[in-house]
Amino acid sequence: MHRLFSRGVRGLVSAILMAGLVGLFAQESPQTPPLSPKDQQEVELGKRIVAEIEKEYRFITDPEVVERVNRIGQTLAEISRQLETKARWGQDGPAPFEYTFRIIDEKDVNAFSVPGGFIFINKGLLEFVSSDDELAGVIAHEIVHASHRHVMELIKADNKVQQSVLLPALLVGVFGRMPAQDFAGVMAGAQLYRIARISSFSQEAEVDADLTALEYLRRSPYNPVGLLVFMERLAAEERRRPQIDWGIFRTHPITRERVMTLRQALMDYSIPIRRREVSPALQVRAVPVDAEHPEGTYVVRQDRVDIFTPASDTEKGSSRERALKVAQTLNALLDDGVELYEVQLTPDKRGVRIRNTELVRITDADAQLAGKSPEEVANAVREAVRRLLWNDTIRMSF
Repeated sequence: MHRLFSRGVRGLVSAILMAGLVGLFAQESPQTPPLSPKDQQEVELGKRIVAEIEKEYRFITDPEVVERVNRIGQTLAEISRQLETKARWGQDGPAPFEYTFRIIDEKDVNAFSVPGGFIFINKGLLEFVSSDDELAGVIAHEIVHASHRHVMELIKADNKVQQSVLLPALLVGVFGRMPAQDFAGVMAGAQLYRIARISSFSQEAEVDADLTALEYLRRSPYNPVGLLVFMERLAAEERRRPQIDWGIFRTHPITRERVMTLRQALMDYSIPIRRREVSPALQVRAVPVDAEHPEGTYVVRQDRVDIFTPASDTEKGSSRERALKVAQTLNALLDDGVELYEVQLTPDKRGVRIRNTELVRITDADAQLAGKSPEEVANAVREAVRRLLWNDTIRMSF
């Protein structure tokens, strides 16, 4: 099961309780606003947690990978320090932290935030994202956890729940002279209630991190749709895995619910949801049939689906020019939500039309290149496009 960015609150609270000596981390930048005593206390707590994390994990030091994460992270960190944000749960931003980003050599698709602005990203997550836009969405989410001080709020919430539930249960058991078996049942019930309450707080923090991350991304060079596409891919992955109902132990909202929330937020911001602009894995591309001869014949392809191989034409252009035009048109149409029934052959059956746009017109040279009749080539193109749409439908059915 993916942890969907943040470690469960109980694990992080345990790390806080176990934290030992202060670990050395990046020093504060001269441009960073001075920290208040409360902020400094949070940073020192974060450093102690980091010291514990450093004992448990190996870190990636590849300069190119580190530079990519730090470049994206610092761009978003600067925005987070300047932008006033209203917390849906936690404390309003901004927070004056100097953010640092490190990469853990672990294959799980995960990232997490430690109090004080320390962000950790697993190598597995870097391998899972398909663009800087997707990675920016993940990093923005984690920065919000620090900026809105979610972990600190969760610790306070846990303390309150313990005082309001566990202490009264203990007093009832002791002073009420309850039988040992009944007392154990009361304490177990109180502990489960505590877990349920903290889990609900954690879910609220995740929703706040998702939506506030969009506010950062809107003001950044990165497309906010990247966060949505990343969450959609996680939801699709979860659908292929055995489902576990975590009940009161769930610390994150169900991924498909987060997807729906993000979609609605993007629509409220009037941000076009063009998934293929942020995810190369979804893009239709024009690629050379022979990579060693890029001046030759091109094929229009999406992932492993070949759609159309145009021949060069004196009037319509080279194979490459025609393929690029078809790929560009098809990407736009697919992102506009084309339905299967809208992909049709033209009346003469030598072309493929989608809505009011003719996607391809099969020439005699195209047919000769394919070794088929023009009508057969057009029909093959139509079926390939329909296959793409069907694959999209399956991918989104979580």
